[in-house]
Amino acid sequence: MDQILRTLSNYVISALLFIAGMFYFIKYVAAGDVETQPLAMLVSSLILIGVGVLISPFVMDRLEQKVHKVLMAVGTLASIFLVYSVYFSIDDEIEFQEAKLKFEETTIQRLTDIRDAEKAYFEVHGAYTNDFDTLIAFIKAPEMPVKFSIGSFHDTLPESASYEGGYVLKRSDIPGLAVEMGLEAADLLALITEDDSPYKVRDTLYTSYFAENFTAERRAAKKLPRLSMDSLTFSPSSGARFLIDTTVIEGDGGLRQSAVVVVDPTPFGRDKVKKDTLRFGSLTEAHVDGNWRQ
Repeated sequence: MDQILRTLSNYVISALLFIAGMFYFIKYVAAGDVETQPLAMLVSSLILIGVGVLISPFVMDRLEQKVHKVLMAVGTLASIFLVYSVYFSIDDEIEFQEAKLKFEETTIQRLTDIRDAEKAYFEVHGAYTNDFDTLIAFIKAPEMPVKFSIGSFHDTLPESASYEGGYVLKRSDIPGLAVEMGLEAADLLALITEDDSPYKVRDTLYTSYFAENFTAERRAAKKLPRLSMDSLTFSPSSGARFLIDTTVIEGDGGLRQSAVVVVDPTPFGRDKVKKDTLRFGSLTEAHVDGNWRQ
């Protein structure tokens, strides 16, 4: 029994190397398109199989000492090559994954910014735009309405009575009324602000989407990276412009509504390997969801 155990123990190392080599070889082949798999993985698996066979007692006992030394030298060099290949394969994969994460984060942020701008455009114009130049012009132009209110209504002079009595003003009415009252415009505005006047200001001002969302101060407040309008609509991995398209679809209750989709045409990845194409929106469903974790 002891003799059998000693014999089997002599084969442990060679068996482990052989099994490890077969495992990686099968994994390499089973992956499908072998052209897309790292060559180092195939070479390493074959070396493991070869070394496992050569150092087995069954082979060693039948070789001359000179041949044995040559094979050991070859095995040593092969092992060094194996370590080198595996190390740089892992190092290359780490660098690739880090670059992929960086590009995907930038792409997602740009698509998110475009989506938010498209939603604002929809609120103003009632439909999405399929032209990036039109979208950028909208972002920069003062087209977004902002409600402007000074002073509050109260029980003695409620909202309806204030409108009927002519006490609700627009911002442009302040200078003229101040002259009639013998006041400076700033003083009248201060009285209204402090509710020391029956007058109220209810107006609609217009600002740009950029001023409200894309300035450095606004981005910092939202803990978002600074935005460059020059690169907003381009894929960070290739510099190609995102693809944009719109259509009109039938929504709930048969209501016709605008739909939009924006796609990164050149996602980051290796050649001949299926890449994750980031996008948001749909031309068949009424949503602007992205295909990444929201």
